[in-house]
Amino acid sequence: MSDAIIKVENLTKAYRIWEHPSARLKSPLLETTARLFPRNTPPHRALAARAARGYRDFYALRDVSFTVRRGEATGIIGRNGSGKSTLLQLIAGTLRPTGGRVAVSGRVSALLELGSGFNPDFTGRENVYLNGSIFGLGRREIDARFPAIAAFAEIDEFLDQPVKTYSSGMMMRLAFAVAVNVDPDILIVDEALSVGDVFFTQKCFTRIREILAGGVTLIFVSHDMAAVQNLCDRALLLNQGHLAFDGRPEDCVARYFSLHQPGTGRTHVVPGTHPAVSSATRQALIARDLLPHARSRHGDRRLEIVAAAVLDHSGEPATDFDMMQKACVRMLLRAQGDIHRPSVGIQIFDRMANLVFAAGTAQLRFMLPALKPGEEIMLDFKVTLSVHPGEYTLGLDAAEYDAENPNVGTFFDRVSGVGPITVSQHQPGAALFYGIAQLPMEIAYA
Repeated sequence: MSDAIIKVENLTKAYRIWEHPSARLKSPLLETTARLFPRNTPPHRALAARAARGYRDFYALRDVSFTVRRGEATGIIGRNGSGKSTLLQLIAGTLRPTGGRVAVSGRVSALLELGSGFNPDFTGRENVYLNGSIFGLGRREIDARFPAIAAFAEIDEFLDQPVKTYSSGMMMRLAFAVAVNVDPDILIVDEALSVGDVFFTQKCFTRIREILAGGVTLIFVSHDMAAVQNLCDRALLLNQGHLAFDGRPEDCVARYFSLHQPGTGRTHVVPGTHPAVSSATRQALIARDLLPHARSRHGDRRLEIVAAAVLDHSGEPATDFDMMQKACVRMLLRAQGDIHRPSVGIQIFDRMANLVFAAGTAQLRFMLPALKPGEEIMLDFKVTLSVHPGEYTLGLDAAEYDAENPNVGTFFDRVSGVGPITVSQHQPGAALFYGIAQLPMEIAYA
């Protein structure tokens, strides 16, 4: 691929876990001695075997391959210990791989661990010049950039204080200000923005969008799934050192939740019944089904979304709504196996893929009865479109929720990119509100 800026091929990184402290000295000595003998000879094999008894290998990454194109924004997600930070350090060149290779073209600016690359005894100003020289900038180039770095960091008189006196937030401010002002070809951000205050974090995201528009390549690691979906063109899911998924951010996030939520078990079955689905209503919904036009879908469909439609207040299919009008998302679901705690939900996304709203049966405490194979239910989700005029898409999901945490569960069917629907303001006069969504508000004299 001619525009590839990062190429990772069969990348593996293993760390030695020592069985006891003395093995740190003994095993390397035995390995060195073993190399004095020809391979596969009895002395070599015996010494190598004794050395191997002193440690075991832990694979932080195993056989990972992918390519990042120039100007692409790639998110990397996964649980703690999945290999995210190790992968970034290998890309940044601060670690050497055990196997495979990483090829990187261009200047890399990496925000990895807070304080990495800073001398704690140097002042902030001195560390700016130190980091600039590491990136290959001359004194005059750093002089020219320094006012912009200082203005962005907003740490004022602390610039001339030792970095060891900085809070984690101040450290992040200075590190980010340097990283985005050295004209990087590749910007790597690893959870560093999670320690800043909300106003500076918003400023950082605005700056990241600006440099992305200028063609910089971004590698972004975060547990903030909304930020990954908002910033990135694609996302990688790491699981126990393996690359589990590579694709659209919203699909990757859905896979992450499906992969890592706790099992639901077979206790606390919700008793009760549900209304029978009439044949006429079922056929009418299937005739209006929007699922064939959805952008993506995945899951094993043990609880399957058979059909879905968006209806207006009169029950007719609709794609255009007024602000504050109520829309009805109707879904037909069928159990393909025993579903003990069914959970169904919807999500609404704006045209920038920001999640505007998400909720479902678990959040609204609308408890569904357990379903047996072949049973069907039909649900109406009626939502008032208290959103700004624009185009929106829907996400739909069918899951089995975790009783201890209703916000998560095991997803069986997840559909993204349903719609779009358009929200308009047809009434003359001032807009009802500005922003993404309307919040309840009252006005009164104090």
